Amino acid sequence: MIKLIQANSIDELKFNLTEDLNNTIIELLLTEQILKETKLSKRDRKLLEHHKLELIEQFRVEFKKNNVEQIKLYNELINK
Repeated sequence: MIKLIQANSIDELKFNLTEDLNNTIIELLLTEQILKETKLSKRDRKLLEHHKLELIEQFRVEFKKNNVEQIKLYNELINK
């Protein structure tokens, strides 16, 4: 069964957020908070910034995987 997604505007578009995506968002927020609020050694800061970049990429891949149709529709709405 194919689920058709229809939206006339970006405001109506609903993206799928899985438990993994939610957890990644929380981890990203916590990582950013640590980077902003904690005095870290250069080495630790570099490691944490690298971890943050890995989380962003992980989120990007997982989001694309779970929102193929929504992304297509988003692109169509943007390019009108």
